[in-house]
Amino acid sequence: MTIKDPSIETLRGLAIILVVAGHAIGDGPQYAMRVSDDSWLRYFNYSFQFLRMPLFTVISGWIYAMRPVNSTDFSGFISGKARRLLVPMLFVGAIYYLTQHFVPGTTLKHEISGIWRLLVFPFTLYWYLPSLFFVFLIVAGLDMLKKLQPLLNWSVVLIIAVIMLILRTYFITDEAPNYLSYKGVIYLLPFFLIGVGLKRYPDLFNNKAITSLVWICLITGVVIQQLVWYGVIDYYMSKGTGIGLMIGLSGAILLLKMKFHTKYLAWLGGFSYTIYLFHAFGTAGARIISTSLGLHSPVLIVIFAITAGLFLPILADKIFDRNSLTRLLLLGRNYLLTRKLFSSNPVSV
Repeated sequence: MTIKDPSIETLRGLAIILVVAGHAIGDGPQYAMRVSDDSWLRYFNYSFQFLRMPLFTVISGWIYAMRPVNSTDFSGFISGKARRLLVPMLFVGAIYYLTQHFVPGTTLKHEISGIWRLLVFPFTLYWYLPSLFFVFLIVAGLDMLKKLQPLLNWSVVLIIAVIMLILRTYFITDEAPNYLSYKGVIYLLPFFLIGVGLKRYPDLFNNKAITSLVWICLITGVVIQQLVWYGVIDYYMSKGTGIGLMIGLSGAILLLKMKFHTKYLAWLGGFSYTIYLFHAFGTAGARIISTSLGLHSPVLIVIFAITAGLFLPILADKIFDRNSLTRLLLLGRNYLLTRKLFSSNPVSV
């Protein structure tokens, strides 16, 4: 059994809080809490939007490098990732799809006849799951071919991945069909590779010159990001190019290098995958209940929504893990005999 790194679990806890907060607030005035563009909540969401999913993905790459594909069991590795990522994507995604359709007060509605699209196209926040699965497939394949070792090979693959992301951003429109979430695959791959590199080539990232350069990139990126928010300069911030990409890469690298940990964030990080799967039910439910009760304070609503988004999935984890079928379909874990309610820690992706 692999011993978990408390600093990595702490970062997973931090990352999932940022994700839940971002989805509770919404990416625009027409989503989630429907807060205006000049709200401090929108500013908070904007300030962390280039770091949330990159941090999660760099962590996934680091964990993969700690437990890479076995050269004699490639199919077993991929089938395990399919169970862990794609099965919950379909079943939890379908439940969320139907919930959005039938429950009053949700911000998006989908026709029942379109539920088949879950098999082909990414669906709302669950875009991350098929994207990450195909990233695992690509990286495991490259590992089998020995293309991520030594350092030079890894560097070349990383440069190619970054170039692909830049080309995707400039030449593939938002309207282009996103079959099998390939846009997300291209977006996540550079961050995943950075995570692999942090684990396999620590001397590179511990180099003082490299560390100083990463700090300069992060500080410069954040300053420009803030100047854009306050209208001092005119610059389009994109997650896949320029300053947005620089913030995501440099911020995630430095956070992993800091090696800080706290007990409570690490505990929360142990449930990060289940929270990701189910947090939207908590945040949306809390928002709808707050509105029906006449609660209009944005501060109280966002606190209620974040709390529900974090802790209702933990309760769901405890319940669903007890039954073999729900354990498989809704959590992506091995099909096992019924277990005691509080018998073990959650399993990581």
